[in-house]
Amino acid sequence: MYKDRFLPVVKFLNIFLGVISLAAVASLIGEYGFYLSPQTGAWFNRINIFIVWYFVFQALLKIAVSRDPLSYLKARWFDYLLVAVILVETLILVHLAGFEKLGRYLSGQNVSEITRFYIVAFQISFLFTLVTQSVRINQKIAAYRIHPAQVLIGSFFIIILLGTGLLMLPRATLPGNHLSFLDALFTSTSATCVTGLIVVDTGSYFSRFGQVIIMMLIQIGGLGLMTFSSFFALILRRQISLREKSMMKEIMNYENYGIISKLLSTTVLFTFTIELIGFFILYLAMGPEQSGRFFSALFHSISAFCNAGFSLYRDNFAGFQFNYVFLSTIMLLIVLGGLGFPVLLNLAGGKFRPQQKKKHALTVQTKLVLLISGILIVLGTVVFVSLESHNVMAGKPWHYKIINGLFQSITTRTAGFNTVNISQITFPVVIFFLFLMFVGASPASTGGGIKTTTFGILTAGVLAVIRRRNRIEMFHKTVPYTVLNRAIVIVLFSIFFVFVVFFVLTITEPFKPMDILFETFSAFGTVGLSRGITPDLSPIGKTVIVVAMFFGRLGALTISLAIATPRDIYHYDYPKENVMVG
Repeated sequence: MYKDRFLPVVKFLNIFLGVISLAAVASLIGEYGFYLSPQTGAWFNRINIFIVWYFVFQALLKIAVSRDPLSYLKARWFDYLLVAVILVETLILVHLAGFEKLGRYLSGQNVSEITRFYIVAFQISFLFTLVTQSVRINQKIAAYRIHPAQVLIGSFFIIILLGTGLLMLPRATLPGNHLSFLDALFTSTSATCVTGLIVVDTGSYFSRFGQVIIMMLIQIGGLGLMTFSSFFALILRRQISLREKSMMKEIMNYENYGIISKLLSTTVLFTFTIELIGFFILYLAMGPEQSGRFFSALFHSISAFCNAGFSLYRDNFAGFQFNYVFLSTIMLLIVLGGLGFPVLLNLAGGKFRPQQKKKHALTVQTKLVLLISGILIVLGTVVFVSLESHNVMAGKPWHYKIINGLFQSITTRTAGFNTVNISQITFPVVIFFLFLMFVGASPASTGGGIKTTTFGILTAGVLAVIRRRNRIEMFHKTVPYTVLNRAIVIVLFSIFFVFVVFFVLTITEPFKPMDILFETFSAFGTVGLSRGITPDLSPIGKTVIVVAMFFGRLGALTISLAIATPRDIYHYDYPKENVMVG
């Protein structure tokens, strides 16, 4: 790659680039996270300019000492595109101001005024440079023989900690507000695990900077950090190794190596496309009288598709009860995000099984997800409308009851938005909501819960036992019993975990048992609905809910695989003997 005699120089450049990268991150945090005086801001800008030119210098020097400059340029086209942008910006500044005048500005206090566009453009470009660095880190992680479940847990843990630190910055909250470490950890976990439970109001407590951080945590948490890194590796034309594909295959719970690259790229592009369309419709549905509707539409489109449940409004979506275009768009985004990416791609006509002959043939998973999701949505709507028509929806017209009943049925499974006061719904509806939250969304989606397919497989297994059949048949296909075993493990593990969380909270919290149970199921299912007790939880209670949200997002199977020791291979069987059950 490089000429031998220049290898020590390149090594030194890379080491110093790492130091410069840390300085650049610190500069970005300092400038956007703290309230700075003009003098301090000017010094930060000078540091940024130095970082800019070191990046350009080392990039030009590396291509000069490479063995094949053209191939090197093609392999790192993105880095040199940034270099070209920086050089063009510099020429424009020199042309407009001249060398002497530009020098005076750079040494004076007005550096931020003259070079604002230049510095912001670099900061944006530097963020993309960090993306390229994360791709390389992703490749290094894949090279180690770490179980994919452990990598997944580690990536979520790192993002949560980074989000916690960013949310504690002074400019993340509005003047006069301050977020404690525990509240920042709670909010970061809720956003990264796309839950929506909040200890402070998102719209009135956080600044726009803090809201952007929450939105980014939701987006990364919805798709997963490793998915983003692998996607950008494809965009930058970096080849994904077989080890990386193996890791992503386990993380995304898919069986075919051959389509991992296609699945990754299509998943992220699908996400951005759907969210963009949702943003456009929400923007129009809000109307010009809505203040800050551009950011609001963007925030809620991402929050809805990622099934996060975060809202910028104190009353959530109660103010949009009669805005049926707005509610319908949110519902569609929630459903699409909750179906799971393999199902979405299969519905779009993608071929994701090697034996699939028909291009548009639906897989068993797609059919099962659509069937269970449809049944749960209809049942939830019927139960809510029939039992709440004379309670929280009393006196409202029939079309209001149907739309809001459908909305609450869809959002209760994993999204967590609400148009009615959840603390006032009747006891039977609360019980049914617990069931909806426990089932949750579908595999490889942005939602939580035990998943619709787990519930479907378990139901099919029970029916097979009742009918005295020795196999599970679904849609004219036979499902292996290993799938049923996994479903049983997930359900039992989840029930045990929910019980432990509920038991601990009943000891530490003074609220009604039903409110605590509702909070527990909401955290486990990464739903975000609450009966109003979240802000008043004790420090121990908040910590327990943080663990519940983390567990619920990753799932029982992922947690168990991460902590379990490698299985032993046995070459013998013990004699069989029946045991009476039931």
